[in-house]
Amino acid sequence: MALNWYQCKKCETLIKKDSTPNYSGCPKGSNHDWNKLGEIGDTNYQCKKCGITIQAKANPSYSGCPKGSNHDWKKL
Repeated sequence: MALNWYQCKKCETLIKKDSTPNYSGCPKGSNHDWNKLGEIGDTNYQCKKCGITIQAKANPSYSGCPKGSNHDWKKL
């Protein structure tokens, strides 16, 4: 099973995992709101809105930016 990037839309926590992370225990409120960004790869992408940088196989998912509606990914 492939490793993917997940980011919580509420607390902005970013993790690598092979399945959806546990929802309980978000520091910004009862449950995390995980967004699957994409499969881990070798190409760097940075969101101009929230500032996170991930390494993905292809363009990451645009939905679920913690700073407002959609991520604005730029390939680095």
